[in-house]
This record gives sequence, C-alpha cells and structure tokens, in this order.
Amino acid sequence: MQQFVKWDHENNKILIGPQSIAGADDNWYPLNEGDAVVNPATQTRQFVFNEDSQTVEGSISGSPELTWEQGRVSGYGSLEDQLDMLWHDIATNTLDKTGSFYLFIKGVKDSNPKSGD
Repeated sequence: MQQFVKWDHENNKILIGPQSIAGADDNWYPLNEGDAVVNPATQTRQFVFNEDSQTVEGSISGSPELTWEQGRVSGYGSLEDQLDMLWHDIATNTLDKTGSFYLFIKGVKDSNPKSGD
C-alpha cells in the first residue's frame, strides 16, 4: 500500500506520516522507504526529497553486520544450555580448560573478538 508523508522543505525532514492517504494541504508526497534496516545497532535510515520523482526516499547507511557484542550474545545461546554444559563438566570432572563449557565459550569469544583487540 502506498504511504505518504508531509515533507518540510526548509529543514529536509518528515513532519507527518507515514500514512495511507495524503493530507489535504501542501507538501504531501509518496514515500519510498527503500530497503529495510537489518541491524538497528549499526544502521540508520535517512530520508531525502527527490525533486525529479517528487517523492520522499529512504536510504540506509551503516553495515548490517553484527557488532562483536551482538555476535557474542547470539553465539552464547540459552542460559539453560550453558548450565547444562557446566553440569556435565562437573559430572565428568572436566571443569577446566578441557571442558565443553570452557571450549564453547572460548569459541564464541574467539569468533567475536572485542573491537580494537
């Protein structure tokens, strides 16, 4: 469904919208949002007015790649799984650097190093 926004030409920004119908006054234009933001932590959306097409168009800047923090949170998995690994390491007397828990966490950290390290 086509969306419309009211555009502020002086400040180059959206004043109202998006909404499914254009307002009755001036400066209402069709909106082309463009691609979706994949990673809100690393990407931002900007809007510009396109004189040629008389539309407001969105564009994305920034990388969609995960930050190291996001990669670690994603990689660690559930707390339940981590506790299960610890329990098995305790049960098998491998609660050291040879245990499944340590090796798993080390793998996640190695795959997602802190920025600047």
